[in-house]
Amino acid sequence: MIKRIVMMEGGVETLSYFSHQMAGEFQKLGYAVFFYDLKQEESSAGKLRKFIRPRETVLVTFNFQGLEKEAGVYREGIGYLWDTYHIPCYNIAADHPYFYDDRLKDLPEKYRHISIDRRQKAYFEEFYPEYVSRGFLPLAGTGLREGEDEAKTGKAGAQGTAVETEEAGAQGTAVETEEAGAQGDAEQAAPCYDVILTGNYTKLSFFEPYINWINEEYAAFYRGIIDDLLEHPACTVEEVALAHCEREMGKEPNDQLRIALHKMIFIDLYVRNYWRGKAVRTLVNAGIPVHVVGKGWEELEDVRHPECLKLHPQTDSVTCLEMLADAKVSLNVMPWFKDGAHDRVFNSILNGAVCVTDPSCYLEEELHEGEGVCYVALQDMDALPEKVKDLLQNDSGRNEIVRRGRAIVEQKHTWAQRAKTLAAWIAEDAAQQAEDQERKRR
Repeated sequence: MIKRIVMMEGGVETLSYFSHQMAGEFQKLGYAVFFYDLKQEESSAGKLRKFIRPRETVLVTFNFQGLEKEAGVYREGIGYLWDTYHIPCYNIAADHPYFYDDRLKDLPEKYRHISIDRRQKAYFEEFYPEYVSRGFLPLAGTGLREGEDEAKTGKAGAQGTAVETEEAGAQGTAVETEEAGAQGDAEQAAPCYDVILTGNYTKLSFFEPYINWINEEYAAFYRGIIDDLLEHPACTVEEVALAHCEREMGKEPNDQLRIALHKMIFIDLYVRNYWRGKAVRTLVNAGIPVHVVGKGWEELEDVRHPECLKLHPQTDSVTCLEMLADAKVSLNVMPWFKDGAHDRVFNSILNGAVCVTDPSCYLEEELHEGEGVCYVALQDMDALPEKVKDLLQNDSGRNEIVRRGRAIVEQKHTWAQRAKTLAAWIAEDAAQQAEDQERKRR
């Protein structure tokens, strides 16, 4: 019976924050939780070995933390500590599998891959059949104070920023960790931000070396994929890229295609930054002040009203949540999750801000228009300013939208709910393993 859970901290701040949010619920469910500190591996490794009980312990992690042959959990010639102690490893991949192709090798025997988007899950199952796909578990939200929509009829505000780490490169990886939420005096606090976006921005010229990294023929190939995605933003990167690959090279085996897609991750980052920049620019150029929280926004191109672009530095998750609690509208552009949801959507609603976002298949199933969200398709960006102005001018209507959405999100889309789902999977897997072992003994 599984009674102990190992989790990771000390890496990407937002992923540590997600882990701690789930840990609280795991403890309520009766599990003992140990946090392995990636910044203090030497001291953590000894404590980890004392915590582990073989066949009673699992690892729950994000983005392969603890699965990258870190010194405290891996030894050359011996392998992973997780294998030594027969520990199942549940890894929540917070981005598309093509970002992780170099990591999806030489993993522990009991590796379990968890996808945050249903199309990403389908891609993983087709291109990485050697590993177990445990299921679809979307990102979730955190609320920091009660009654936020009612509190937003009072006075004065907040200050802070957002967290996101994106690394772009032809061979690299990208981890997007963006946050939103709330904190403060619930009786006196009021929105001091009409519109906020929490997340970094990378100017498009940054990607030129990656587009041109081989030769002009490849550059034209990459630009063709980018142009196709910008013209058809409802499509996934893999749909468009694979269609272009087949047209140019014929049918290739999956092991070759997954390497090719990994080398094109800059295309994913290009298109998400294109639309993120366009959304902010569209509002700012319409004279609507937008508070952007994160790195890179001072380099946003073609801004006609720079006085409307309000810059805030990058910060930690809780500060981001505090800022959303003092906002009326939270702007979101999906990081190309076409059948999943970003935590920023749920964080916004839980902390009293209407989330204006492009849709995804999953998100539209969970939250209908007016249930915490107002949808604007990327191809209809010209409609964005009018929609935002209508929300800003109607306090009671905006608060009613938040109220309807919060009731749904509190019930279904918090990290506590995700922990409960994961605990059920862990119990199911343990029961199945016990049954299999019993069958072998007979």
